[in-house]
Amino acid sequence: MNKKKNQTTEENFALALQNHKKNNLQIAKKLYKETLKSSPYYEGVHSNLGILYNQLGEHQKAMNCYEKAIKIQPNNSAAYNNLGNTLKELGEYQKAISSYEKAIQINTNYVDAYYNLGIILSELGEYQKAMSSYEKAIQINPNYANAYYNLGNTLKELGEYQKAMSSYEKVIQINPNHIDAHNNLGNILNELGENQKALNSYEKAIKIEPENLTSHWLSMNTFPVIYNNFEEIDQYRKNFLKSIKKVNLLLDTQSKYSKKQLVNAIKSSTNFYLHYQGKDVLELQQHYAHLIEQITQNIYQEFHKERKKNISSKYIKIGFVSSFFRSHTVSKLFKNWILKLDQKYFKRFVYYVDNKFDHTTNEIKQNVDYFFNHTDVDQLINQISHDNLDVLIYLDIGMRPIIQILSSLRLAPIQCNTWGHPVTSGFKNIDYYFSSELMEDQNSQKYYSENLIMLPNLGINYDFPNLSNIKKPNILNKSNTTIFLNLQSLFKLLPQDDHIYLDILKKNSDCCFWFIHGKKISVTSIFKERISKLFKKEGYDFEKYSYFHPRCSQEEFFGLIEESDIILDSFNWSGGNTSLEAISLNKPIVTYPSAFMRGRHTYGILKILDIEETIAISKKNYVEIAVKLANDKNFRNSIVDKIKKNKNKLFNDDKPLKFLEEVIRKKLI
Repeated sequence: MNKKKNQTTEENFALALQNHKKNNLQIAKKLYKETLKSSPYYEGVHSNLGILYNQLGEHQKAMNCYEKAIKIQPNNSAAYNNLGNTLKELGEYQKAISSYEKAIQINTNYVDAYYNLGIILSELGEYQKAMSSYEKAIQINPNYANAYYNLGNTLKELGEYQKAMSSYEKVIQINPNHIDAHNNLGNILNELGENQKALNSYEKAIKIEPENLTSHWLSMNTFPVIYNNFEEIDQYRKNFLKSIKKVNLLLDTQSKYSKKQLVNAIKSSTNFYLHYQGKDVLELQQHYAHLIEQITQNIYQEFHKERKKNISSKYIKIGFVSSFFRSHTVSKLFKNWILKLDQKYFKRFVYYVDNKFDHTTNEIKQNVDYFFNHTDVDQLINQISHDNLDVLIYLDIGMRPIIQILSSLRLAPIQCNTWGHPVTSGFKNIDYYFSSELMEDQNSQKYYSENLIMLPNLGINYDFPNLSNIKKPNILNKSNTTIFLNLQSLFKLLPQDDHIYLDILKKNSDCCFWFIHGKKISVTSIFKERISKLFKKEGYDFEKYSYFHPRCSQEEFFGLIEESDIILDSFNWSGGNTSLEAISLNKPIVTYPSAFMRGRHTYGILKILDIEETIAISKKNYVEIAVKLANDKNFRNSIVDKIKKNKNKLFNDDKPLKFLEEVIRKKLI
């Protein structure tokens, strides 16, 4: 009898496995359960049923199955590994780590357990430990392509770009058709300023899989970090428009793409560097936004519907979304919008789309009504929607890919953008743009898809910088010449403006131009090479008249400003936060405002200080002012005196905040 029973059990189990392999999951589930009725201690059935439940997304049931399998066979390393995967899906990261470690303890050569442990450690930001796990997996299996791939991702996070590239190249050597490795190799090349090589990597991925949406999206959003010449700018704008059309053609048949593929494509990159070309971007932004809207209308249809205003609540529920609720320019500019809103009228909801925490994060978290932190787009969408907000303000649309998805949706009755990234969004579901009256003019609305609302003065309530721990930078061979300092990222400095430095030098040869290194040395090298060619044509050695300071702490950054004499504001993308910091240290700034708000930050600052003398009306005039500040000590001192007298007007200004509250309470709601 027992023999017959065992035979039936084995037959049921074999049949269950066959159906499971053929993806007949419901039939397989039924057969597994029938098998367990006759053999409740059959470890293999519990383990396979756990795998099946995971496939069905029923992770709690899967966990129960693995726990039963382990109870029956305590040294089952595979069950511990699978339990780890399930716990990870349930968000139980520490328990998952313990499971993987137990699997490794049982089987020290369990390659998949090392690999899975590496993935979870990476997600927790423990990159050194993750790297060790991947290296151990590779040691056991030298041809483990995915271990090399994830090792590359980890090295990239650690800033080890050359080593990361080597890892991706090893993946491609093992598996030439590994599309993600080609894409990520392209991403690194792009960040290193090798944009043509990056495009070649994406093209290789597209050749392998012509309809790979992520590869096309990455290619579309590839721009030089540093332009070699002015002509390149127009070429890349044309390329961007062509790429949008290509992606549109792919999306015409988007029913073949899964939700995951569509989301992964949008999450792969933004068109961030398009915005630094010194040109009107409204039309291109609208084309790009339409592309994203087309996708999200398909996968998040319910979040493209109109939302009714809440009229019964005692408070106005206002939400703020950012990837930079930490020590970052965005928080310096806008955190007081959140912290100082009148709590008699407002309930403040904060949605932080990143995992980096510091004292600024904690300050915001401890002083708002609701704080939600996640990087999963569905979790964010569901939470924001569930909170039933009246107003939702995005502080930095265009900087992080995930926010592209959120801002394309209708998650609140009123949705607003502002100048954490000072460019129009182009999205139909963003209603208003909060700007500064001093940074706009009578023609500004034509550059925005949103309705422009101009707040008084700078539009912000900005804390006076903490100057108590200034660190003097270690600069060798600092001479007594006039130091002109440009505080901006090198990608904001366009080739058509390089002659400014040469023109100043021709009128005052006793000077030196200071810059901040790019995030990557290769980016600095491209910028240096470009400007050196111009200097060489005129018989000057750029190296002799320039200094590039390494990227540094906030305290040393202040020290660098202190050591300088005159700040040269960049054209087309003006200093905002950095100019406020320079003013706090009483440094004169020369600026030439452009047509766009992003080129008028310093202009607005100087207007409040009642300093018209260093606002140029042309590039020629900019050079004249810079030279006058260098040569005429009385003129420079008069500007410094004005700064000292008026600078407190810039800081902790309540007027913009009161106006913001009034606009929301009486006009928007």
